[in-house]
Amino acid sequence: MNAFTITTIALSLTFVHSFRSPPYHNNFPIAHQYHKHSNCRLHSTAERTTDTKSIITGNNVKYPTARGSEVDSRIIIDYKTKQQQQPTDDDDASSSTTSSSSPLLALRLSHILFASEELAKQSLEKLTKAEWNFEAMAKVVSNCKETREEGGGVGWVNLNEDFSSLLDNSSISSSSSSPSSSSETKKNPNQHLDLILPPLAREQILSTPTKPGDILLVESFRGVHLVQVVDVMVDVRKLSYVKAKRTIQEEKNPIIIQNEMEISPTGQDAKRKDSHGEGTKLAGVLGGALLEDNAQMVDLTYKIETMGCQMNSADSERIEGQLLSLGIRPLLDDETVEVVAPLSKRGVKQVKKQPDVIVLNTCSIRDHAEQKVYSYLGPHAKRKRSGEDVTIIVAGCVAQQEGQALLRRIPEIDLVMGPQFANRIADLLEDVANGNQVVATEASHIMEDSTKPRRQSKTCAWVNVIYGCNERCTYCIVPTTRGVEQSRPVESIVEEVKELVSQGFKEVTLLGQNIDAYGRDMIPKRKFSDLLRIVGDTPGLERLRFVTSHPRYMSLGVVDAVAETKSACEYFHIPFQSGSNNILKEMGRGHTRERFLQIVERVRHRLPDAAISADVIVGFPGETEQDFLDTLSIMEDVKFDNVNTAAYSPRPNTPAATWENQLSEEVKQDRLRRINELNLKHATERRARMMDRVVEVLVEERNVKVPTQVMGRTTHGYIVYLEGDIDELQGKLVNVKIDQCQRYYLVGKITDEVVTKV
Repeated sequence: MNAFTITTIALSLTFVHSFRSPPYHNNFPIAHQYHKHSNCRLHSTAERTTDTKSIITGNNVKYPTARGSEVDSRIIIDYKTKQQQQPTDDDDASSSTTSSSSPLLALRLSHILFASEELAKQSLEKLTKAEWNFEAMAKVVSNCKETREEGGGVGWVNLNEDFSSLLDNSSISSSSSSPSSSSETKKNPNQHLDLILPPLAREQILSTPTKPGDILLVESFRGVHLVQVVDVMVDVRKLSYVKAKRTIQEEKNPIIIQNEMEISPTGQDAKRKDSHGEGTKLAGVLGGALLEDNAQMVDLTYKIETMGCQMNSADSERIEGQLLSLGIRPLLDDETVEVVAPLSKRGVKQVKKQPDVIVLNTCSIRDHAEQKVYSYLGPHAKRKRSGEDVTIIVAGCVAQQEGQALLRRIPEIDLVMGPQFANRIADLLEDVANGNQVVATEASHIMEDSTKPRRQSKTCAWVNVIYGCNERCTYCIVPTTRGVEQSRPVESIVEEVKELVSQGFKEVTLLGQNIDAYGRDMIPKRKFSDLLRIVGDTPGLERLRFVTSHPRYMSLGVVDAVAETKSACEYFHIPFQSGSNNILKEMGRGHTRERFLQIVERVRHRLPDAAISADVIVGFPGETEQDFLDTLSIMEDVKFDNVNTAAYSPRPNTPAATWENQLSEEVKQDRLRRINELNLKHATERRARMMDRVVEVLVEERNVKVPTQVMGRTTHGYIVYLEGDIDELQGKLVNVKIDQCQRYYLVGKITDEVVTKV
């Protein structure tokens, strides 16, 4: 490769514009407004600079790109006064005197310095596959001592001298996350960068069209650099404003057109409109449901996609309940719509109807979580860019983790909200209906539901008893995304369970990220074992389950409570994560192998027939072959009914992601294969013991693959298929004699025989 030859690696997916994405400053919230329905202030968790005059937000501006096309960008909002700002005559005058016609002022960069091109390319491949994040890799492998400890952060690189004059008017902090404004910097804004990223290398980077998230490979006399574009800064004086469209609120609150940009006389946040200029259908529906005007109601549909754990499933039910309360209905799988065929074909044709509101409830536990979000939203973002009226919502843990960064990658998103806002989506959608982009990721107290969740099952229901997690496992991002522990009052939980029973639900699962910690944040403190007994005594409740237990906090009293409570199912999910005390210590789990086995021993003593499942991670940084063999040995000792296995993957903002003793993918995948083989062996053996036994099965739904069969579960949590009519059997407890035992399910027939006692 010739000196200073540069190759752009676009990590953003193909649905992102081929030109530079609309720029956003990293320091500021996308939307901020107090709501009449709550005391919560909605904004990004990013660091803020309160003295700054203006930020870039909205989507009613266009600016010329390096390729000559125009891109929807952001209109100006004053952060301090929360008002849209007009471009002044002074702005126009100053823009004509700039040294460059480009609105781009600076790029915020990070880099990793390598001794060889081969090593740089190998590392680039790992970044492209999301096997590492850029900051973690920089801290481990970068040869640049000036930036290594900071995760490769280079800072802001100025494109032209206008940047300094803008700083004079903006009072932007000189922190690492925003450009410097010192007098020394004005003379040579990039002087401090010359030894980190030499001038000729910077020149190549700055002359290449890029967008946040891109990674570039550059050579210099120092070696080979991987350079990541973290953020961009633009000069708002050089943006050409275009006339925005009218919204549904124009009769109530007329919009004044000034300098071809809409300014609200009441100082409302920036408005976003659809491409047709008549306000979105969402604004129409919410206008009637929330804004109390005379807006025409529109038939609006939604689709929600849920990733991850049971907590996310419960959150999705609450989100759906709120959407239904607003008059937005679920899109049916077989719904179609008529469209006019091209002139060459004539006539009309039926096509699958697309949802008006798309909700993606995300999970950040596993690797490639962020990439899955971008892949899923791609088609819907494309719909929006083509002019379709669609509202895009990203919820859950990735939303909490990424926050405003999601809007930089996918500007078409309307709402980004953390899991703590699942029961407040109606308030947030009011802002969206008003034309705002909203980022709601600030930590807050979990409020009780004001609307009813839309339960996905007619027989089994989730009930949250504790939110958040106070643990700090070194591999886990959950405490960052779910917040601190907050226990619900016993009375509130009992009332919800009673109402579920009155509605015909037969089974309830109590949910908590660390359910055994229930009550320790209360005054006076409560015990989870006591809650189990109280809820288990609810009249009419047939079955009671709970997840997820933590060996550090799970008391032997919980095992006793299950054994002594009639409705409690003989099933325990207790993640042990590793069988090696060395690795458990590095993970920060707070328990030992011996403590875990003590709990299992109590379960086997009090409930000999109980099912035990777990979670385990292999390939954790520093895990030796002996550590892995210790994990296999604990599986042999317990013989779990099922284990959820995973190869370790670095997660953002976790300590383990920055450690140098990372294992190779080959080692991790080999260990994952070996542990999966053992898990399959034990799961098959555990189900084989059910052969010819009579078990009680709660019938839940039809077998989608065999319409003549129904599906239910035993108290152990085993799936059972049997012949029957779902309309007749759904929600009923039936005795089933097992005649087939497969790896992960059983098959049987309804019988009059009594349940086999063990």
